[in-house]
Amino acid sequence: MLRKRYQLNWMFECPDAVLTCSVLKCQDGINFLVFGGHDKTLYLMDEDKKIIDERSFDGWCRCTYPIDLDGDGCDEVLVGAGDGNFMVLKLNVEKKKLVGIMRYKSSKRITCCIAGDFTQDGNIELIFGSEDKSLRIFDDIKAKEPKYVLYYDSRVTACTLSFLKLPDSEDPIYGLVVGTKNGLVQLIQFQDKMPDINWQRNFNTQINDVKVGDVTNDGFNEIIISTDDSYIKILNSEGEPITEIQTDDGRPISLLIEDIDGDNANEIVAGCADGSLKVFHNPSLNSQDFELKWKTKVSTSIKNVCYCIEKQQNLKQIVFGGYDRTIRNVTDFEWGQKQPLDIPQEIKIPEIQESKKEDLIAEIAKIKDIPSNIREHIFAILQEKEHLKDLMKDLTELGYSEDEILEEFALLKTQKSVIYEKVTYPVWSLPEEEIPKETPEEVKAEVLIEEQPKPKVQPLVIEKPVEPKKEKLRAALESETKKTVSKEKVSVGGSLEEVILAYLQEQKVVATKAQFINDIKVKGFSNNQIEKEIAILKEQGKIQYSRAKPKGWCVGE
Repeated sequence: MLRKRYQLNWMFECPDAVLTCSVLKCQDGINFLVFGGHDKTLYLMDEDKKIIDERSFDGWCRCTYPIDLDGDGCDEVLVGAGDGNFMVLKLNVEKKKLVGIMRYKSSKRITCCIAGDFTQDGNIELIFGSEDKSLRIFDDIKAKEPKYVLYYDSRVTACTLSFLKLPDSEDPIYGLVVGTKNGLVQLIQFQDKMPDINWQRNFNTQINDVKVGDVTNDGFNEIIISTDDSYIKILNSEGEPITEIQTDDGRPISLLIEDIDGDNANEIVAGCADGSLKVFHNPSLNSQDFELKWKTKVSTSIKNVCYCIEKQQNLKQIVFGGYDRTIRNVTDFEWGQKQPLDIPQEIKIPEIQESKKEDLIAEIAKIKDIPSNIREHIFAILQEKEHLKDLMKDLTELGYSEDEILEEFALLKTQKSVIYEKVTYPVWSLPEEEIPKETPEEVKAEVLIEEQPKPKVQPLVIEKPVEPKKEKLRAALESETKKTVSKEKVSVGGSLEEVILAYLQEQKVVATKAQFINDIKVKGFSNNQIEKEIAILKEQGKIQYSRAKPKGWCVGE
């Protein structure tokens, strides 16, 4: 009988499906966990497993990446959301709050993010990939627009930065590795003051994740990719396949490359679509003999895997979460028990002159908290201007589409009023009308975002629509009952999963997602509910989009 090889340290029940989680490292070995997902909220958890802060977004929180941008000894966190919002949040350790210090709005969902000194000039660049088939590179957190934009023939699904030693180069390069939905993998390096494609390979299946690390125990880094055909593929620095690991029934979605048992050799930890967490190790030097060390399983797919360091024993713990709405922390039983491998260090990391971090810390300290969703932006504009004139224009300049703005107006109308701090705004009065306000001192005192509690939402009466979109806004407000009534209905056809599966079994193939959603809506479910359930069932393999004729959505094979 195979003995258990891991220990479950703790489990946390989350409000909704978890799509991303990261550990923020701070001074004195203090760790904070950030996680988010389907409920459009990023949560900050302390070491006592208490939620101490949260930030709301307009889309699902899809990716995070921790890095100390200003050199103050505590990580900031990059966040990408489903509404195209890309943000950098700074942890205020004293107040235990996440403060927005940079924001950029993309046209489509953010799918991956990374940061590092890609240009090797002492500054840390910020990078994100999107469903708009682009990869955007920003100089630093002060940048308003990306300096470089790379375009692809399908959406970017994964990206990472690390050192790789190329055969024809004496010094390692700091390479950017990118993966796409169509199976393209690229290595990009910065040379001659421009990003340059070193090589690219096509694997003809979606790249779910990409990591870099030494897994063959030869002292050189390899590229590890998880693909939608249920393989983990290991490539050398030139993109040539070295070997591959089949994950059987569960497609590998997320990867972690770390030494989780203390033998100096990196393990490959894979979170899979069938809910399994699999740990593969390589017990020999300069070897490709990977073995399944141990595995555990939860009910649905694992979307993200990271690690934290337990201070007392200084051991690494695996942290993972997914569609089962939990975060788990597990430890390998063999920590410190195996004979360490004497792996040579063949890559010499070049020293880069760092920029003055003190100046950056001072600049960040001056930044007011940047809102992370459209409603917070509305509140911020009201606080600053104290009227609604040009509100539509202001929100458009922040990157919100007309449809997004009108949808938020309609939502506010259903909730009737907005009370923010001690100031009650009759939000829907005409722009020319003067808005009643509290004393100037009281309002100004509330403007410092760090000190503010979250806005409280209560009924507000809309008197007249906002200029300059009178007709469209009036139409949106008049029809809001139709848009939201489905959220209140209870379907007589069973659970949403049962309704979807029965519908596809009857229809055989549904050509478009729009038709799919519209047909399910009439059974009493909202767009948001249906979108979530389709994503979950697709991850579980219960439904699929078939590209074979006739193309369309159908029950999974």
